[in-house]
Amino acid sequence: MKKFDKGYIYSSLLSDLFSSLVVVFIFLKDFFIDESAKVEDKIAAIPFFVIGFAVVYLCFIVYRILYYKTSGYELTENEIKCNRGVFFRKRSVLDYRKVHAINKRQNLFHRIFGIAVLTVDSGSTNTSQQAEITIIEKDKNVDALLNELNALKEGGTRNAESTQPKDELLLSDKDSLYRFTTGKKVLYTLINIASTAFFTVMFGLLAIIVIGICKLMLQQNFLGTWGQYFLYAFLITIGVMLLFSIFSLIGCLIHSFVGYYKFKITKRGNDIQISYGLLEKHTNTFSYDRIKAVKITQGLVQRMLGFAAIRLEVIGYTNNTGDDNKNADLGVLVPFCKYEEVGEILSKVLPDYVPDEKQTKSAAYFPFVSWFLLVLGIVLGATLILAITDMLIYNVPVVVIFAVSLAMIGVGFVILIIKVISAILSYQTNGLAITNGKITAYYGGFTKNVTVFSFKNLIAVENITTPLRKRAGIASLVLHLKTNALSNEIKVHIQKDSLSDDVEKLLIL
Repeated sequence: MKKFDKGYIYSSLLSDLFSSLVVVFIFLKDFFIDESAKVEDKIAAIPFFVIGFAVVYLCFIVYRILYYKTSGYELTENEIKCNRGVFFRKRSVLDYRKVHAINKRQNLFHRIFGIAVLTVDSGSTNTSQQAEITIIEKDKNVDALLNELNALKEGGTRNAESTQPKDELLLSDKDSLYRFTTGKKVLYTLINIASTAFFTVMFGLLAIIVIGICKLMLQQNFLGTWGQYFLYAFLITIGVMLLFSIFSLIGCLIHSFVGYYKFKITKRGNDIQISYGLLEKHTNTFSYDRIKAVKITQGLVQRMLGFAAIRLEVIGYTNNTGDDNKNADLGVLVPFCKYEEVGEILSKVLPDYVPDEKQTKSAAYFPFVSWFLLVLGIVLGATLILAITDMLIYNVPVVVIFAVSLAMIGVGFVILIIKVISAILSYQTNGLAITNGKITAYYGGFTKNVTVFSFKNLIAVENITTPLRKRAGIASLVLHLKTNALSNEIKVHIQKDSLSDDVEKLLIL
């Protein structure tokens, strides 16, 4: 069995160097930042800091060396084997034909020493939180292994003929289908900031209004003090928003320009490969037939401006780490594009997952807000009665009681307005399309989602209704997909009750 490359030790110890400093500082920070401690005592404690650092770093060194000694991999005729672990040894064996996704990761420390991490996943839901196979090798060796495993998962047997590279179709060169250009990245950043700032401003204004009502009712001579208060509140809000926007802008720019650096989609035969990243490079490879669903998402601002993101539900297509931890989540296919381009993009990359036009729509509007109105009314009414009762017990002035009551009612009214807007958007969005062996589900409120999946990945259908809705012939539909447990439900609300019968028939196909 071939051992992992020694670069693993060097790159890990380089990152562990910073970790050791942080660990020691956490334990000793109270002493060093204590203002009552004398300078002489702090200088005398430096040797203890150095000794602590040396002990912690030595533990890291021992662990990395033991991991290197006990880890390795082997490619046999029909399967790939991998050993790894120190305190808990793992031995994984995976048949080539059961390879689901192959992902390459290379962070900054890996690049310094010319290595990369290759994770191989079977797509089993039992192991959806970890990769079955982990290989740490030289960058060029990982690329060769990636190509070889892509060929082996089709042929199933390791021989010279099966490892020949397939014809490559590059989908993101100068004449590409999709390019994440500088202009798109800047627009992507601004829209993300606008989406966050919209709700922040809304709740900020809500706070000013509520406090202002109380201030207005309590202040006898409010013309000067109220104006001064509102000015201060407005300036503070603007300052916070500007500061928040600056940090958001920097974070989004780093994410879009660094995280999606040289974003590229490549198609080789039945395999799709997506690579991106500057400081940490990712190369995710998966088979076309292993895709469970395609999801198109639009935030509120994106929806207003006509932009969207396309994501994939593929178990194993994630940003894996060298320690075998991973989040079984949706992988990005296209981070940012015009909504009208979605069909064109998918028709060239994933033609079986082009969304169809909605065939059904929400059967009624009121059910989107009925339960919310009931709960809001009960909670607001009970809270209001309790608050008024307490204030009467403590002989609070009537003007104060009136101000507090008015503020609470104002908060409830604003929350209701937000819910009404969300309900209107949900009413317009929810629906289904069933054509050509696939289902296109439309759902969501402020965030619009469109999920496309095939009949074969539908495993269960739930019909959720109430006695009143049953008499009206309406129900909500919950579709369960054959995928990981984190994202296997799609809820389409307030449809005709007979729709669930039509969908249930697809389970026997």
